[in-house]
Amino acid sequence: MLRAASIGLGWWSDELAGAVQGKTDLLRIDSCYSRSQDKRNAFAVKFGTGQHETFEDLLADPALDAVILSTPHSLHGEHVTRAAQAGKHVFVEKPFTLTAESGRRAAMACTAAGVVLAVGQNRRFSAVGQILKTMLEAGDFGTVLHLESNFSVPSALAYTADRWRANRIESPAGGLAGLGVHMIDLMCWLAGPVVSVSAQAKRRAVSVDMDDTTSALFEFASGPTGYLGTSMACPNTSFLNLYGTKANAFARVDANELELEVAGGQAPAREVAPVDTLKAELEEFAAACTGGPAFRVRPEEAIHNVAVMEAITASAATGMAPVVLDAAAGN
Repeated sequence: MLRAASIGLGWWSDELAGAVQGKTDLLRIDSCYSRSQDKRNAFAVKFGTGQHETFEDLLADPALDAVILSTPHSLHGEHVTRAAQAGKHVFVEKPFTLTAESGRRAAMACTAAGVVLAVGQNRRFSAVGQILKTMLEAGDFGTVLHLESNFSVPSALAYTADRWRANRIESPAGGLAGLGVHMIDLMCWLAGPVVSVSAQAKRRAVSVDMDDTTSALFEFASGPTGYLGTSMACPNTSFLNLYGTKANAFARVDANELELEVAGGQAPAREVAPVDTLKAELEEFAAACTGGPAFRVRPEEAIHNVAVMEAITASAATGMAPVVLDAAAGN
């Protein structure tokens, strides 16, 4: 069993721990760390773990095999690197980092240390996502023409300046780091790397200094076009649609709903069984750390997701001027 520690304690660390603690034979969370003693105490009591008073003490503990990082986005690169240098396997929440260059440095540190690096792009583990991937590989969509997606929530309407996400560094172009990167990853997983981005981002409704609404147009190396919309100030919305010469798919990934339209006939029925994506990704991480198959999100793919985020932010800052990416970097 992989012995892990949770670092960066808040809402999402509890979601991850709740998905696996006492529910799997592959991984156990044995300790935790936050700068806040109150958060450490609360997590330790809730999930039956120990705790470390410093990050350094945790990394030096030989009883721990791995870390689960849900720290602020801007700290991911440093924390991944330090954990790798201490010989710990690393599971880090998305986005991997905020710049492709820092992502490459962190990934190289993991490679040099011989530890597993897993980035938490959990929508790849969803039932709907896996069905779409299988259909694509079988040629069921024919020539893929276009993908479009939106992932939006109203949470930034309640942001105050003291929230760590409530600024343009941690939340570039609004909802990209918290929301849009999920759809970037899904679209690139299905259609391959992005080669060109044109985007706009605006602050329309929130009170803090960050954009709340972003839209981006993509060109994929495999040929299709794409669209991503994300807002931090509207009611919950999450979908991914795919259009091809043989079929169209209308997917609500988080709701486990998939509707198909097939050219010249009736769409076959598709049963969508719910998947606990957080448990699935952490179990796959644990298996990879103990000699099993590689984690399905490769480091170069996670870095490419970050490069797409950077390109969206850069294009939006210049009035939708196209930004060209290196497609080979995402393969």
